[in-house]
Amino acid sequence: MEPDFQNGWLYEAGIGENRALRLEQGELTAVRIEREWHSARLGSIVEAQFTRQWVAGQSGIVTLESGEQCLLQPLPKGLTEGAALRVEIVREALNEKDGQSKRAKARPAANDSALAAGPTLLEHIEKSGQPIHHVQAFGPDIMSELGWNEAMEQAETGRIDFDGGTLLVSLTPAMTVIDVDGPLPPFELAKRAAKHIALVLTRFDIGGSIGIDFPTLSAKAERTEICRIFDAHMAGNCERTAINGFGFLQIVARKTGPSVLEIIQADRVLTATLALLRLAERSGSGGGDMKLNVHPAVAAKLHHRQAWLDELSKRTGRSVSVEASGNISITGGHVASGSH
Repeated sequence: MEPDFQNGWLYEAGIGENRALRLEQGELTAVRIEREWHSARLGSIVEAQFTRQWVAGQSGIVTLESGEQCLLQPLPKGLTEGAALRVEIVREALNEKDGQSKRAKARPAANDSALAAGPTLLEHIEKSGQPIHHVQAFGPDIMSELGWNEAMEQAETGRIDFDGGTLLVSLTPAMTVIDVDGPLPPFELAKRAAKHIALVLTRFDIGGSIGIDFPTLSAKAERTEICRIFDAHMAGNCERTAINGFGFLQIVARKTGPSVLEIIQADRVLTATLALLRLAERSGSGGGDMKLNVHPAVAAKLHHRQAWLDELSKRTGRSVSVEASGNISITGGHVASGSH
């Protein structure tokens, strides 16, 4: 990495997953992930057909040409079942840990609006105007050196340690809940946590309804100070309540798609599979056959995505095989070399 690269984005186009990491003064401030799936992207303007009403006169279900169904709101007056219209995607579909999914949200677009696909991750960070450094899957693993692996572990476990305490982030269908824990006196713990919560919301692109369970603070002045610290470090736009007498603060921020935690936790087998592909690509090229020793669930995921194995073979110049073993954990897959 160039020694003067302290600010801006690093971007890596991986197999099945693209990744971006933002630095500010050399510190990791944001990670973003883009995976291959067939939901319409944020900002897309697409053809749709009105399927049925959801809440009479207020919202309805539309079906896109891809077959994806979206929640349409507001509902145009006089729209009849089967009518064609153009819609803009304002929130991408969400996959949840229990296998359930929430439809994307859309709003009506003018009939003469140009059809368009929403911006990719790379296009999105290009619009930021910040420098972009494209990372290749050979040489030093720059993103790991800058904290990518630690951030992914935080996203997977929901546990984020800071000096003097821990944030425990839990995903629920209704909201993201963050519990503050630690041995410090309540006011000192809450002050430190307030800063880190603001940074975490930006780092992992957490939006929607967010509940924060701070230590109970009896003094109103202390609760006001906690809110001031949070506001000073919160980079994104949001609305919040005051902290109540039980230490609870609620935040509402615009949600345009799944947070990094939601992406990582929605399908842990997929997360492990994509991490293994990244490791395999970085294992070197031209070294004879490559064997991926994996858990059977990961093997099944790979066999359903032959294109990923073909891409790995193309990028490394090596033939690739997969061997499943129940003795290997889901995250314990590894790469072995065969004969030349």
